[in-house]
Amino acid sequence: MCFSAEADFVTGAVIGAVGVGALLQVDDRRELPLAVLPMTFAVHQLTQGFVWLGLDGKIDRPTYDIALHAYLLVAWVLLPILAPLAIRLVESDPVRRRWMGVLVALGVIAGVALSWPIVTDSVTARAVGHTIRYGGASQHADFLTGIYVVATCGSFLLSSARRIQLFGVANVAAVALLAWIDTHALTSVWCSWAAIVSALIYLELRDRRHRGQPAPVVPTVTVVLRRDRRSARHS
Repeated sequence: MCFSAEADFVTGAVIGAVGVGALLQVDDRRELPLAVLPMTFAVHQLTQGFVWLGLDGKIDRPTYDIALHAYLLVAWVLLPILAPLAIRLVESDPVRRRWMGVLVALGVIAGVALSWPIVTDSVTARAVGHTIRYGGASQHADFLTGIYVVATCGSFLLSSARRIQLFGVANVAAVALLAWIDTHALTSVWCSWAAIVSALIYLELRDRRHRGQPAPVVPTVTVVLRRDRRSARHS
């Protein structure tokens, strides 16, 4: 888990360094969305550092609002689209690619629906212990969570490469573990997993580049969204 602004800033810097390395391994433009994921995670964690600062009253309100909306834009909108798209672009089996196209469409549906509370400024964040609980996803958050998980984890499991399928299983297990740790703070507790995933992305891109083969896909973190019902009742 990320416990503070300082932890997020350190994690973001480390993942950013890995992200630069991953981008340098790209030989085929189809690999670019995969290689971009670590840098996306890095920016994401750096942004949450500013959310922490805002909750602690250490930055002004406008800066805090920008950080909050930027963080959720990545978590709720970008990731459910980028993850299945990155997998589809490096998949060689045409049948699996068609099914992955359906999952990309589901990711777009989830991302577009979850962008509405961000656009309408109905999102909230509050510090609870050492996590941040984000609220205001929408009254259909549980349904959108299901689409989100299917679009991301389903893409990994559909891959024709057994190793990628195993990564998908590991990603599902990570989501279950995070849900068990703190159901209401899932959006903010995945940064350690993001660091591990980013390292795997770099290693896979590097190894495939050395062998002259297309890069496989490793899992991105699925951020499960739950509606903060208490916040929704007062919105």
